[in-house]
Amino acid sequence: MITGCSGGGKTTVLEILSRRGFHVVPEPGLRVIRSGGPAPWDSLDQFICAVIDLSKADLDEAANVKGDVFFDRGLLDALSGQAARSETDLALLSFEPFPYSEPVFYAPPWPEIFEQTLERQLPLDAAIEEAERLKRDLQALEIVHLVLPKSSAEKRADFIIESLHHVPLASAD
Repeated sequence: MITGCSGGGKTTVLEILSRRGFHVVPEPGLRVIRSGGPAPWDSLDQFICAVIDLSKADLDEAANVKGDVFFDRGLLDALSGQAARSETDLALLSFEPFPYSEPVFYAPPWPEIFEQTLERQLPLDAAIEEAERLKRDLQALEIVHLVLPKSSAEKRADFIIESLHHVPLASAD
């Protein structure tokens, strides 16, 4: 799974991994918006619930895929948002066991490539807050994660593939 900052280059890297033959699950939040479901700027609570449901369905479908599956965000992101919104400890909303393989890849804030779009309406400062919350949650849940380097999308994809063969014992922060 790749998590982290909105506009941090996750989707671009995953498009490269897909072209290289890996199975990629597109970002649930974008699919909810594109399908005409609730948008976060209209009803954040309904949006989060829809993303949680879709993320769970994605995990069920991925269980039938042979080979590596990469997720563009997922259940962790949605539950993190729900916990923050309801001021609840993420551990109380969390999952056991963690449903994604480790390491999780974290895309840090990267203002130089960040763009607002019709589907990504939050400003950079809100995207950075979200990314910092996600990183704190990864650490609090002791999920092994690696920070993606700020390099070309091709090099980031190479980093992910190489990291699968050299999984660290602790998070690289």
